[in-house]
Amino acid sequence: MTLSSSPETPPPPPLDWFPRTRDLALTLTGWPSVSGSAGEVDFAERLLTLVRSWAYFQRRPEDAWAAPAHPSAASNVFVLVRGRGPQTVVLSGHYDTVGTGPYGDLQPLAQAPDRLTAALVRLLEDQERQAPGLTAAERLALDDLRSGEFLAGRGLLDMKGGLAAGLAVVERYAALPEAARPGNLLLIASPDEEVMSRGARRAAGELPELARHRGLHLTLGLNLDATNDVGDGREGRAAYLGTVGKLLVWTLVVGRPTHAAYPYDGTSAALIASELLREVEGNAALSDRAHGESSPPPVCLEWRDLRAGYDVTTPPAVWAAFNVLTHRRSPAEVLGQFTALAGHAAAQALNRFAQQARAWGSASTPGLSRQRADLLTFEELRARAAARVGQAQVAARLQEQPTSPDPLSDTREVVACLAAWADLQGPAVVLGLGAVHYPHTHVSDTDPSGATTRWVHAELDAFARSSGVTVATRPFFAGISDMSFLGHVPSSADETVARQTPCPAHVDRPVPDALAFPTVNVGPWGRDYHQRLERIHQPYAFGTLPALLWQLLQARLLRPSSLQPALTPGDDR
Repeated sequence: MTLSSSPETPPPPPLDWFPRTRDLALTLTGWPSVSGSAGEVDFAERLLTLVRSWAYFQRRPEDAWAAPAHPSAASNVFVLVRGRGPQTVVLSGHYDTVGTGPYGDLQPLAQAPDRLTAALVRLLEDQERQAPGLTAAERLALDDLRSGEFLAGRGLLDMKGGLAAGLAVVERYAALPEAARPGNLLLIASPDEEVMSRGARRAAGELPELARHRGLHLTLGLNLDATNDVGDGREGRAAYLGTVGKLLVWTLVVGRPTHAAYPYDGTSAALIASELLREVEGNAALSDRAHGESSPPPVCLEWRDLRAGYDVTTPPAVWAAFNVLTHRRSPAEVLGQFTALAGHAAAQALNRFAQQARAWGSASTPGLSRQRADLLTFEELRARAAARVGQAQVAARLQEQPTSPDPLSDTREVVACLAAWADLQGPAVVLGLGAVHYPHTHVSDTDPSGATTRWVHAELDAFARSSGVTVATRPFFAGISDMSFLGHVPSSADETVARQTPCPAHVDRPVPDALAFPTVNVGPWGRDYHQRLERIHQPYAFGTLPALLWQLLQARLLRPSSLQPALTPGDDR
């Protein structure tokens, strides 16, 4: 007999996710996994051991496995819970963290959240009693940690708390009888997100074969990355329908060095580079706008001259690199925009330098007033170098594997080498792209019908009614994330990144049959991630978040027609 709901038959009480999710979060945080460390390499096996202790995976150990994330030494972890049909939801998150150095004397407690929280409270209270006291940020942190709602720990917010919520959902889904699992749940835990997203990029390349081999139809991705909120949580309680894109635009400004006593006999690379910095840094007009939201404007990430040591000669060249976040613009548009800015900045700087020479009465004034900067892209620099030393020599240099974990260091060395081979004379400005390009994404890219957006809004409304917790939707996740690669296939028409990036190892090339499916970020919130006072909001991360993920999972797999199905390999629609 089937029971119908009635006032006499109340619905079952909501599941209490908090204890188990918190326990998982503390376990994961206790395993150090700083990017590039031995802990990051060991993390995959530790996670597999944990997952395989669950009853489902004791019966099916082959459904939890690790795969090397070459060229990273660490591995991706795949955890699959099989259901009755092919429909599959993907949960994704990274397990690597930034370093623990900012904790100073408290560094040994960085992976022990409860002990670290107590120690930070004592430290901040001591600082409060001394001059000059606490900054506003430190005062907020002390209040947070005293309240018991926040918990400190390296990587707890970014992003082991989110990964723990995903694991709690996987564990509970695996405990259901097979008849109650209409589809599949796949969790991917990746390394290296904090550096070059090698883990997620590798996983994206393996998903097509995995889907074919296991009979999976990937229709929705839920990324679990964290967000920052210095307010009451309304900004942090959000589902993000896309992620911001990132480009690293570098510039090499070549001047004409001169003795410091005769400044107008040369051309100042520092002045040209400074004028470009003035044009770019925090310039709101350079913000990119889409879906009703503006990206943060560009900022300078690196600035240095290229001399090996000190002398009283002006620097022959100055190097700078800018972080550029995108919502709509393509790499070609961004590079074109920066090339125009560089041309204007060089003209302004050279004109100002000539004016100063006239004011001082330099005999070099006529020559300075006729100067024009040579403006070229990396692709053009490469062609000039090849014309002088040969294509084979240039190609061999570009194919050398990076020797540093710092992508800017490798890029700088390659550009300086080719500039020397090209015998590039100043004044000149070279521009190009460095590091891995993180494409911007939005669910409308894979579902232009808007069905996914409407579905997310409807489910969040339903969740608010059932839980009393409002979760907003926002168009773009502000932090760089693996969402740029999982479920997103960049356009193959724009080869700008490949042509203008000096190190081929920094160019992501999706597999030809890469899968595209709408991906939404639903993760915890907290404050000060990557900093000493990194802390997570416990009620939301350990209670609300897994409940929300559970609802989205159930709704997606029980009502698969509510979303436009994603295309699978071989689907000719």
